[in-house]
Amino acid sequence: MSKKILAAVLVLANVLSLASCSMFTTPTFPEDDDPDETTTSSNTKDKIYEKIDKISKALADCDYDRFIEFSEKCTDLERAMPSIKKDDDDDYKTPKVTDSWKVRHMIAETITYEIDDSSYSGGIWGSKCSVDVTFSYKDYHEVLGKRKEFLGPADFNTLLYDVEKTIDNKMTLIFTKVDGEYQLYNPAEFICLYNYENIDTLKFMKNYFDMVKNVYMTGPGWDEATESYTDVNEFTIVFELDERAKDYTWTYVYRVSEELQPKWNHIYTSARITVESPTEIRITYKQEENFKTGFYCFIIYDPMSESLIGMEYDVYNTADGGKPTETTVPTSETTT
Repeated sequence: MSKKILAAVLVLANVLSLASCSMFTTPTFPEDDDPDETTTSSNTKDKIYEKIDKISKALADCDYDRFIEFSEKCTDLERAMPSIKKDDDDDYKTPKVTDSWKVRHMIAETITYEIDDSSYSGGIWGSKCSVDVTFSYKDYHEVLGKRKEFLGPADFNTLLYDVEKTIDNKMTLIFTKVDGEYQLYNPAEFICLYNYENIDTLKFMKNYFDMVKNVYMTGPGWDEATESYTDVNEFTIVFELDERAKDYTWTYVYRVSEELQPKWNHIYTSARITVESPTEIRITYKQEENFKTGFYCFIIYDPMSESLIGMEYDVYNTADGGKPTETTVPTSETTT
């Protein structure tokens, strides 16, 4: 009887010894795990944080193709993301690329992220884990409060650059291991990063000259009735600007030209002129001798957009014939 009891005790001791041993050995990995990979918690965290860095960059770049290298596919996210793709001719593939659409892309480019290190949670086999990450982008509402109309998307982007306040979105990112690689399991979470309100209703000007409400010539020798100068050596042009103009720094070039055949003769072209917050632009061009009789124009143009605005007018010089006089067409005489 004592031998049986002793045998039973030995068997039990054997079992306990095996169990105790198994607690200090590396567990068997699932089939989709790489048996040569170290699966410590810190190693897993490093891999996940590296993925988050790449995911964040893909989101900020609006690069969906790059994003799904680290995530399951998500067509809803693809539709929401303002991805800019160009063809071989550097033209946009999609006709949906409007000015407001480009603004969406500019806001997305401000996306940043911050990982909550204390939130990391890993699965027992290292095949599933999660981490809380706060994704932020600049609060574009501050820009909307500064303008009723923008001088193109670049104007919006200039104001957005100075915004410090952010819109923050805290999300729990879940990663699963697929074929030995960690993939984002819940990509639809990121759709919220592209839900920008009131952007589609933004108004845009074509260029600076949309803010010009009136243009006229003035100065000595100017006749408003005939829109002409007589015996002058200077021209003065005035551009009256509306209230929006004071919000901008204007850069322009002015030019005085005379119409000659077969093309215009450019008498003078200025260097670039920069004016901050103008309410009016008044330019006088003067030369030593009086201008010859002819047809002239005085313009300013935007060297960036190549748009122009100005006046065309006649000039008369009494020394070379002066202002033409009306002539009477003789009637034909009938001979008998």
